[in-house]
Formats: sequence, structure tokens, C-alpha cells
Amino acid sequence: MKNNLPKKAMAIILLTAAALLVTVPLGVYGDDTVSMPQANSSGDYKLGAGDLVRVVVWKNAEISGEFRVRPDGRFSMPLIGDIQAEGSTTEGVSNQVEQKLKLFIEKPFVSTIVVEATSNRIYILGEVVKPGTYNLDGSLTVLQALSLAGGFSTYANTDKMILVRGAGDGQKNLPLSYSKILGTLGEENNPVLQRGDTLIVP
Repeated sequence: MKNNLPKKAMAIILLTAAALLVTVPLGVYGDDTVSMPQANSSGDYKLGAGDLVRVVVWKNAEISGEFRVRPDGRFSMPLIGDIQAEGSTTEGVSNQVEQKLKLFIEKPFVSTIVVEATSNRIYILGEVVKPGTYNLDGSLTVLQALSLAGGFSTYANTDKMILVRGAGDGQKNLPLSYSKILGTLGEENNPVLQRGDTLIVP
């Protein structure tokens, strides 16, 4: 028994030390042990008016926040002002913010993610079963959009459809015909929809 006592005591000491090491916060070992957050690039998604983004400036919570892209394609941040978002990816936004912050912060690290992709939508109106707003996920043709909307209602004039693209002076009204879509292959009669497009079925 006398020979086993020191071994048991040593085992208890080792277990206690291990428990203490596990429970010690990482922060006491210095900032070098804490990994930096990774940027979320959100792929190649191009931002548009109405989108909500979260911009995180590492170790600068007072500058970080969520920002809505205005109709002019920009949003404003504390300290640095306007950032051009429309047409840019999240990575592009992060780069813009970092460049502007270099006037105030040494080696800024910025992460940007899309919180709400409200600009990436199309609208289907008129004589369809389920008119409304639809998210544009990937490539979507007019025929596929009609399927999402449940097809035509009873009184639809299927050969007098109109695709409204753009706004203001740049707006274009493209006539479409369901019979031509079915009868002729090609994008001219069954175009791929773009964000903000409105398909009207009279």
C-alpha cells in the first residue's frame, strides 16, 4: 500500500492540472491564439438595390452593422460614408470598405455577407394561378416561371404576354407568345429572366 500511495497522488495531481487547462479561456494566452473570422463571399452574387448586407470590421463593432442598399445602389457606413454596392459582389464591397478604412485603421479586416437578397426577384402578374413575387435562384426561363406560377388561369390570353425589363428610360416591353415558345426553340421566344423582370399575362 505504501508503494501505491505516491502513484495515486500523482494521478490526482495530473488530472486536476488537465482540467484546469481545459477550462482556462483562450484569451489569457494572447490574441494570437484566437482565429480571425472568415469572410463569406456569397459566391458571385451581384448586389442590387434593396439588398441587406452585414459588414463586420474586425475589432471595430462601432463601424460594423447591417446596411440596406439604397435605390441609388449605395449604402452608408460610419466614418467612411458611401459604398457602391449595386453590381458588386460581397468581396468587392469588403475591398472597398478596407481601402477607405486604411485612412483610419492599420490593416483593417472586413467581412461582408448577404442577409436579405431582396433585389434577386421577379414578378409574375395577371392571368396565372399564383401571381406574385418569386425569388430568382439560378437560371429561369419564361416557361419555367409560368410553371412556378401554376400555369395560366381560364381567361389568359397566352399569346399576348409582355415581359417588362428595366425601369425609367431604359424600360423595355418585350412581347411574348406561349405558342411560339412551344413551337420554336431558342432564347428569343423563351428568354432567361433577369432580376427585376416582370412577366404580365393579360
